[in-house]
Amino acid sequence: MDHARLFAPGAPRLAQLAARIHAERPDLRALFPVADGTAFWQWLGTYGLLEYPEVAAHYPPLPGDDLRIAVCGGMQLAEHLRTGAEDCKLVLELFELFARRPADTLRSVYEFGCGPGRALRWFEQALPAAALAGTDVRLAAIDWCRQHLRGRFEPNGVQPPLPFADGSFDLVFALSVFSHLNRDQCVAWMRELARVTRPEGLILITTHGAFAAAVCGRSPAHQQLLVIDAEDARGIVRALATQDFVHRVLPASVRNALGGVADDYGQAFFGEVFARNAFADCAEYLGGVPCALNLWQDVHAYRPRRG
Repeated sequence: MDHARLFAPGAPRLAQLAARIHAERPDLRALFPVADGTAFWQWLGTYGLLEYPEVAAHYPPLPGDDLRIAVCGGMQLAEHLRTGAEDCKLVLELFELFARRPADTLRSVYEFGCGPGRALRWFEQALPAAALAGTDVRLAAIDWCRQHLRGRFEPNGVQPPLPFADGSFDLVFALSVFSHLNRDQCVAWMRELARVTRPEGLILITTHGAFAAAVCGRSPAHQQLLVIDAEDARGIVRALATQDFVHRVLPASVRNALGGVADDYGQAFFGEVFARNAFADCAEYLGGVPCALNLWQDVHAYRPRRG
């Protein structure tokens, strides 16, 4: 598909506004010589949206700090927008890579762990004819999505099932969800995601791997992000050489602040063997792309099995 559609102004008035802003801003013209190019449109829907209230009026509203605190992508509004756009583009590109068909053919998309729609807000414009759905453990996030975004939004528990019929979706994706679940939860939720995915559909999940643990071992900022100290991070790298899965439970204070998560919610690290084989009874492993999500988490692609 033409990924420029992710960012191109859909309304004529917004297109006119974009052209005016571009003409008035020499700094933008230096960065984006083409007024109707993808790069400028992406700026308009992220940073430009925050600078110009008249631009913001053409996009869905933004969730408050209390909702953004529990999702990946950063607390700052600019990062929330930028990473949501980039992650939407990544998901669609990987769908085309592993499903071997254009993203334009998608009829339905479901995000497991959607939060306040950081990524799904971009699917509204990219796939205007597709049915969208999202679930999350945080009821406040689901209520916000129901009020402000297109699609069906439902709460999910810390364990299956989901409130969807078998084979409901062409594409199911989960960004930084399996990276927090224990081994049994990962298996249970992949079985459930496989159940609600059409036989020819695709499941994409992101996970921590050895690279994320290695970075954490030498980066205080990432240690703070994962709430894991340097010594433990290096131990996880060593453990993944012989173990297929490592899980560390987050402190109770962190889990309580997130709200709605399981009692053993933490940081999970997938070895290659686990990613390939752990879900073999319900999902065929199609391949993975290391560090594809923001040069941090690995992405793994699966096709559901029916048996």
